[in-house]
Amino acid sequence: MNDEELKQEFLDSIFSFQLKWASSTIRERSFVDEQFYYDSNLKYFLQRFPDTYLVLYKPIFLLKQAPVEVEIIIITPIETLCITFLEGDENSVFVGSKERFWIEKNGKSEKKVLSPLIGLNRTEKIVRQIYQLNEIDFPIRKVILNRTGIFDYPFVPYDVNLVDKREYEEWFQRMRGIVSPLKSIQMKAAHALLSHCHATFILRQ
Repeated sequence: MNDEELKQEFLDSIFSFQLKWASSTIRERSFVDEQFYYDSNLKYFLQRFPDTYLVLYKPIFLLKQAPVEVEIIIITPIETLCITFLEGDENSVFVGSKERFWIEKNGKSEKKVLSPLIGLNRTEKIVRQIYQLNEIDFPIRKVILNRTGIFDYPFVPYDVNLVDKREYEEWFQRMRGIVSPLKSIQMKAAHALLSHCHATFILRQ
């Protein structure tokens, strides 16, 4: 077994502990859905990015007593990222637009997919509202990830970052290269978001 395999084995061994730690407090305990233990995208963020990144993985916010599930939120020491994945067949091309649906092209085949901007814009709006409510001034950026294919969207909105297979490696290394320690504004932002999240738990004996 080489060094990389040993490293991955170690990361896999602590993954369950990470989920247990994230779902428990001294007084309370939540039951994690089994699907999260096998979610490759969740593992991707927890195992490949710095420990100073705080990950809210598809959290559910309570807004006016109504639960709203949003996209992935990552609070880094320098900004808040609202992230969604849009990945299809290998080397497929996603043609973006302002419409409700985008087109995925692969060879001669085409199919409609729901625009990722719908959920991403909703997520960004909720995060911004919570920050404003708590007087938090912290940058928010929207990212659509596609590690296997290509985006074709000439007039992409200025506040959206499209990362496809052509730019992915550069983006990934830049994200991993942020070595700043945890910041107080980062913790304040995370606390504000978590205070509006829906949680189900039982009290410890």
